[in-house]
Amino acid sequence: MPDRIAVIALGGNAITTASRTFSSQYEAVRAAARGIANLAKKYRLVVTHGNGPQVGDALLRNERAAHLVPPLPLHACVAETQGMLGAMIQAALSERLGRDAKIASLVTKVEVSTKDPALGNPSKPVGPTYAKRDLEALGTFPFREVSPGKYRRVVPSPDPVSVLEAGAVKKLVDSDFIVIACGGGGVPVTGDMSFVDAVIDKDLASERLATAIGASLFVSLTDVEGVYMDFWGRRRLLKKASADEMKKLLAAGEFEEGSMEPKVRAAVRFAENTGGKAVIASLRKTAQAASLQSGTVIYR
Repeated sequence: MPDRIAVIALGGNAITTASRTFSSQYEAVRAAARGIANLAKKYRLVVTHGNGPQVGDALLRNERAAHLVPPLPLHACVAETQGMLGAMIQAALSERLGRDAKIASLVTKVEVSTKDPALGNPSKPVGPTYAKRDLEALGTFPFREVSPGKYRRVVPSPDPVSVLEAGAVKKLVDSDFIVIACGGGGVPVTGDMSFVDAVIDKDLASERLATAIGASLFVSLTDVEGVYMDFWGRRRLLKKASADEMKKLLAAGEFEEGSMEPKVRAAVRFAENTGGKAVIASLRKTAQAASLQSGTVIYR
């Protein structure tokens, strides 16, 4: 087995579909698994994933059926979709690598601080996009314009402090398992193990995990080619940048909050904390991204 550990973070938007059915999303996961499975020859792998579209749909199902069954809180929807997507990824990787491949999916908890100001400031988009005319029918939930004329529901998203199952992930990786963890950023809990009604950004949680287990490469896969200086105009793709350069751009508000901004912040943290390379790239170019030949490479 290879010695180096790579953490591959799949964006929730990159593995969802317009129809949002289970079968269509599983097909998207199967397509993503092709590129990830090929990396198993070069790295010990940990796969993390987002769940913004999926947890948003779970919330809608709960709220619309509240007159029939008690609705689940947000943190329970995170755990529910973490298990569902983990099962999809595990099955898709097994299909590529064989039924006897050592693959484990963990429902992961992530510690957050009760003093985090983000708990009182919903900012993380979840669920599908809506036109402004549709918002009134969706209730009194907070929404934010995420692109011109398009809105998504937003929920609190505190900064992760630590991944509680990091030790278990490391033991499994050292035992030659491919591990699926930090789904949807993990289930948020406080230091006394109380659940928190929020979602954790999966890239920020993935960085905490990658640093804790000694990964040498962190790849964030999404539905765009990499980091753009002018996201909406897509005028210039950054192919390589230092952590210091990216921190200046973060401070200038260059990147979209709740979308590219946390990806860049996680990549900067990983580069600074480990000295390893972080890459933000398209899901369609997984192999090239892992070889630092595609996307945006961030280094210390």
